[in-house]
Amino acid sequence: MIKKYDIVIIGAGLGGLQCGAILSNKGFSVCVLEKNRFIGGTLQTFPRRGCDFSTGMHYIGSLDKGQMLHRIFKYFKLFDGIEYKRLNDDGFEIFNIAGKEYKYAQGFDAWRSQMHHYFPADKKAIDKYIARIKATVDAQDIYVLKEPGNDAVQNKDYLKVNAFREIQSLTTNKELQNVLGALNFVYAGDKETTPFYVHALINNYFINSSYRVVGKSDQVANALADTIQKNGGEVLTGKKASQFVFEGDKMVALETADGERFYAGDFISNVHPAATMDMLATGRIKKSFRNRMNKLPSTHSAFGLHLNLKKDSVKYFNYNYQYFKHGDVWFASAYNEKKWPEHYFLHTSPLTGNDEYVSCVGLLTHMRFEEVEQWAQLPINNRGKDYEAWKQEKSEKMIELVGQQFPEIKENIVAHTASTPLTYRDYIGTHDGSMYGTSRDYRNPMGSYVSPRTKIPNLYFTGQNLNLHGMLGVSLSSLLTCGEFVSLRELINEINNA
Repeated sequence: MIKKYDIVIIGAGLGGLQCGAILSNKGFSVCVLEKNRFIGGTLQTFPRRGCDFSTGMHYIGSLDKGQMLHRIFKYFKLFDGIEYKRLNDDGFEIFNIAGKEYKYAQGFDAWRSQMHHYFPADKKAIDKYIARIKATVDAQDIYVLKEPGNDAVQNKDYLKVNAFREIQSLTTNKELQNVLGALNFVYAGDKETTPFYVHALINNYFINSSYRVVGKSDQVANALADTIQKNGGEVLTGKKASQFVFEGDKMVALETADGERFYAGDFISNVHPAATMDMLATGRIKKSFRNRMNKLPSTHSAFGLHLNLKKDSVKYFNYNYQYFKHGDVWFASAYNEKKWPEHYFLHTSPLTGNDEYVSCVGLLTHMRFEEVEQWAQLPINNRGKDYEAWKQEKSEKMIELVGQQFPEIKENIVAHTASTPLTYRDYIGTHDGSMYGTSRDYRNPMGSYVSPRTKIPNLYFTGQNLNLHGMLGVSLSSLLTCGEFVSLRELINEINNA
């Protein structure tokens, strides 16, 4: 007996699960397919020697009551049984730039006062910067939870402004320029290409308020999956999408690697657009569209180091710490493998009921896929001694660098586990291990834009490759995708009134 769904969703990352939750709430029969053993994408956690390390979601923003993500989480019932810890008000993020530390306070009033304190001669420039951030965010309807107009992408001047140059235009103080741009690692900022609107949205998102999930980040994914299943939908793991099946000119099913077929009226892909194109036989979609999806530029990949520490040896950090070896926070634009590492992002995870000490520490920094390409065709967990030796060498360099600021961490490591661009490729599903999906380019805003609609009438995209990555971008992309099936206006009203 052939079972048919209204909608089949490929990929049980955040975007796929949110679409599944929304559409199953609206009465659609939904099936979400995930190739891995566990759902969640970058929400996944993995256990190592008593620690549950997060794959990609290390903190979230705008979660204070009434703020954007709070409204979205309330709609998805993500406050039910999940605890969130607010990071330090006076410094949710600390930046060490060429040996000098700066804090980012939560809330723009506090953040402004803090920046005025650091740079008393540049108060006007700081105030202009904040005004520019606010104006850019307010100009984008979906990012303030308003229904976007028909010209949501076309004819928008803010898409054509470069982030690095915009900051330069506001102040000639290079120290202040660096501090204003210091969050760029969390959106893979590039001096030459990144639009100012990406910078504005991410900075606004985290400065409004910043939180961590207490315990495993995959609680969020599991809660969304529970919603789908309570609505009669299915979330299936170990189902790797292989190819779309057509009857004549109509796409009718998705076939998985094990030969099973899932029939549906419509399909939503939460995997990279290039990977989606691989599921379509030659001639099934316009060559020009296929080529554009295949050539979408990617954001950088990363090297992650997950540290197990001796019990009660290191105090918990209720903030993130970013280190920049040189006085240029945009150094990734001139990445040099021989000088690596020159940066790290350090984070810890709060434990329920005990935040005094931490035994699990995570580190992230830039890395190019080309550095691991020689092992790309080898199987997971069996890439040979050379690969393991290379990982160990990189791990030791990271530990040495971190030890310069945090000797207590270096001295109390009992074990470590490394993640490379191959790890992110294999478990997140981007072909080159990209952490943040496709990149945006202010010089060609339409060329780097991905619509929820494809050139096949019943195939849609969702996820971090559409508009913006992270919890914010993916959540809003999910709304836009679901707006192809239900009234976007009604959906936004429901979220605002949740």
